[in-house]
Amino acid sequence: MKIATYSLPLFFFLLLLGACEDPVDLGIELNQPKLVVISNFSDLDTLEVVVSEGQSALDDGSVNYISNAKVDIYRGDDYLESLEYIPIDDDIFPSYYRSKFLVPEVGEIYTIEVSAPGYDTVRAINAIPESADLDSNSLFLTQEIVPQDLTFNKVNFQVDLSIDDIPNVDNYYHLSFYQEGFDYKIDTMGDTIRQSFFSLPLAVEELGGDVPLVPYIDRRGVLMSDENMDGEAPVVLSLEGSFLYRSNDQLLGEFIVELRTVSREYYLYHTSLARQYQSNLDPFSDPVIIFNNIENGCGIFAGFISRFYLLDSEE
Repeated sequence: MKIATYSLPLFFFLLLLGACEDPVDLGIELNQPKLVVISNFSDLDTLEVVVSEGQSALDDGSVNYISNAKVDIYRGDDYLESLEYIPIDDDIFPSYYRSKFLVPEVGEIYTIEVSAPGYDTVRAINAIPESADLDSNSLFLTQEIVPQDLTFNKVNFQVDLSIDDIPNVDNYYHLSFYQEGFDYKIDTMGDTIRQSFFSLPLAVEELGGDVPLVPYIDRRGVLMSDENMDGEAPVVLSLEGSFLYRSNDQLLGEFIVELRTVSREYYLYHTSLARQYQSNLDPFSDPVIIFNNIENGCGIFAGFISRFYLLDSEE
């Protein structure tokens, strides 16, 4: 097995998952419209922020993105800059605000302040925590390829891992799993043309481990805290899942494990999102309130740091 560790922005697709996300329907009756600020920031790229108007429970679900906001960033008490607005004409990705130069640093405390005509000014404070690591000696991947029909193969996988939990600190984690692949075809000259792609986060189930896990939305990853751990022993986990790929024109590359060490606010926001998603599948469940750390508004401003591990399969 080959294991490689990365903390640089090698996988640009992951930034779409971490940097800017669509605001969620908070289901709150709003007497006065409030600003919704969404920013999950890391040291992988420049700071990005989505600003929209809060929705009440009676709204039709369409999102009103704010294009005339003033988005100021501070490091400690020092003003850094006002972010520039980036309009996006797309039904999937929202318009957003972007820093011209700021790539957030680990341990630095950042403050965001957002104002717009007709809304109360909102603010939030957060930082990127120190990164934990996976124990490379305890990281194993097994894969079984099972033909399904003339078109698809099914891959059953199991990942065993342990996190070197940072002692004497409250730690929070977000684990995701991806499969690298290649579409290929043979041209008229007999040459093979390959185009690489990455999966969305793969759905996983817990097989066993030392700490309670919170399945992320649609089981595509897990969240956890070390509340019940003492930091003296690794956090041991086993997870399994499966996916399909086309056997005639796709090849599998490396399997990717992403460990995010996240701030407490990131953890609380995303666990509440996951629980809201799960409650929507159960008509008898209690409503879930989405965690919010935006003063006078709604949303999340939270830091995280990623480590990527590339694994060869063992069949």
